[in-house]
Amino acid sequence: MALAARDTLRLGGAGGDIVVFLASGQVEESVTDATGKVLLTRRPAPGDLVILPAPRTGDRYVTNIYGLTDAVLLTLDRDGMLEGLGSEVEKVALMLDKLWEQELSAAAAAEAQSASRTAAPIVAVFSAKGGAGTTTLAINTTAALARKYPRQVLLIDLAAPFGHAALFADLIATGSVASATKASEVDFESVLRGNIVNHKTGMGVLPGTLRPEEVDTLTGERVGRVLDVVVAWQKLIVVDLGTSLAEAALAVIERAECLVIVVPPEIAAMTDARRSIAIFRDIMNVPDHRMELVLNQRSPHPPLDRAAVESILGRKMSVVVGFDDSRPEDSTLAGGLVLQHDPNSAVSRGASDIARAILTSLKLDG
Repeated sequence: MALAARDTLRLGGAGGDIVVFLASGQVEESVTDATGKVLLTRRPAPGDLVILPAPRTGDRYVTNIYGLTDAVLLTLDRDGMLEGLGSEVEKVALMLDKLWEQELSAAAAAEAQSASRTAAPIVAVFSAKGGAGTTTLAINTTAALARKYPRQVLLIDLAAPFGHAALFADLIATGSVASATKASEVDFESVLRGNIVNHKTGMGVLPGTLRPEEVDTLTGERVGRVLDVVVAWQKLIVVDLGTSLAEAALAVIERAECLVIVVPPEIAAMTDARRSIAIFRDIMNVPDHRMELVLNQRSPHPPLDRAAVESILGRKMSVVVGFDDSRPEDSTLAGGLVLQHDPNSAVSRGASDIARAILTSLKLDG
């Protein structure tokens, strides 16, 4: 379908039943609900999905596509497309509905963030040892923070090379920091915002990469540029660094106002944790009051108890996450976070405690 410059294509009540891709040119899309409220406005790039289908709830939306230049649109009938998928129809239909929900959440988040006028503080989450549960704690802590600041807390997943934050949150990631850095200067901010996927808890998730080969594109300069942009949109930024002390991670730590260090109660982890803390304190000049140590007990009989860990590291633990045999991955399979599905679990309580420690450290607990 051809759309001339300055012409408008209006899709009424059935607009949500059509899937449209932008083949070429530039357009602006706006979607309104039955009351006339504008739910989202955006300018897709060629190849992008222009109209995301409405969920199967009977709701109807009005979509206007305005041609900024001469453009070509590719249209598919939703029902016809789904009929051709055979046994995969339910899986694809659910995925399309999830994408639509993410789009509406993104629009609501943008509206909430427009009121923010101050730069958001940055919280870095790090562990010197892999498998310490850093990402599980980072994402549930971010969700806990979003309870205080709905749609104004962003988790950036820089746990290279395989970041799993979006996966753990049952979100469909369609873009990343790495892909945004390939955009033109004029489009960078809009592409970056579009790559944030929003969770029903009120937090946003921005993947660092979607493929491991993109890790090399995450330079300190590029990550710094991303931070410069997102701090203006949010109330709080949480960055999951995993175990990385690469250039990108150091760029985050240098700017972080709070550094959460996750420590497993294992003998092998003690040396690495001590070395990391020494680097942060003596080389990067991170003051002690900005570091919050979290002891994550992931087994029923850890080799070291709290007193032993504190004695070895010479520091008190801010939070101790206990063990109760809960399985955060079960919540992921159920389509959510452990904070939602099992709020009384040790992980959920620990994430809430970490969130409170962060707010206290940043003096945002009032």
